Amino acid sequence: MSRFAHWKRLAVSTIVACCAAALSFSVHSVVVLSPNPGIAILQFIGRVLLVPGVVVAMALSGNVHAFPLWLTAAANFAFWLSACWLCAKAVRRLREIRERGTLPSPQPPVWAGVGTLLLEADAVTKLHDQCTERWHVNPGEATAVGEADWLAAVARHHRANFDLWHIEDEARAPGATDAEIGRVKRRVDDTNQLRNDLTEELDRKLLAWLESKGLPKQIAPLNSESPGLIIDRLSILALKIYHTREEANRPDAPPGHAERNRDRRAILEQQRADLAGCLDVLWRETLAGKRRFKLYRQLKMYNDPSLNPAIYGKSQSGRRT
Repeated sequence: MSRFAHWKRLAVSTIVACCAAALSFSVHSVVVLSPNPGIAILQFIGRVLLVPGVVVAMALSGNVHAFPLWLTAAANFAFWLSACWLCAKAVRRLREIRERGTLPSPQPPVWAGVGTLLLEADAVTKLHDQCTERWHVNPGEATAVGEADWLAAVARHHRANFDLWHIEDEARAPGATDAEIGRVKRRVDDTNQLRNDLTEELDRKLLAWLESKGLPKQIAPLNSESPGLIIDRLSILALKIYHTREEANRPDAPPGHAERNRDRRAILEQQRADLAGCLDVLWRETLAGKRRFKLYRQLKMYNDPSLNPAIYGKSQSGRRT
């Protein structure tokens, strides 16, 4: 809620409370209704405003015929200030619910794919860790390419990052020849393109599912980062954490190496926890209609022969000769 709306609600509540308090000193003005309909309506409203204070004053003074008017005024001020504040807050809450079109779900969000899986950051990070462990033992293991499950799509995307990590390591090998580095560079480009395509696939799946629910709400604030992009960062953090743990446990490492990598791993774990929390908040607020995200196309140019001058320039040069 904006600060302006807060003060506006307080001002209205205070005005009503002051009117009720002032009227408490003029009880006689509403005892007999006027024959004029307009004035009679105002008098009736005045009676309604006086009732809470009068009842409280009678109860506290123990006298239903004579009671202090200042006590009536104080009780009316307190009652109507609180009542108007709460009513305005309830009206605002109902307006928010109507704008969202649905009540916030108390249940965790689910993905309706092949099987019902929780769509939450904890499930994503656990899958990243499990896949990373398995693939380092068996690099050739398949990644359920044909399955339409949400988490299967997350695994396919993580596999692209896993492969990219290790392909890039090949280019950094001290004894790598220029020809080997050239071949690795092409594999890096192809795998990075796949990684970006699979990141977009994650967002497309989420947006397709949300569309059937009338979400995301287009009036909601736009988040600068989509869930797919967050999951891509979580995937890379999972790989960093795995390899940092490996370095911390390396038996032939020089002195201080293990301690340094334990410190680095603690930082990475904290960063992942923070980012995972952001993913959960984004998804929860998207379901509640309070935030939205869009599919951000990467539109890479380096692999497109019609967009990369290093490719089409060479081709045109070849034709001219």
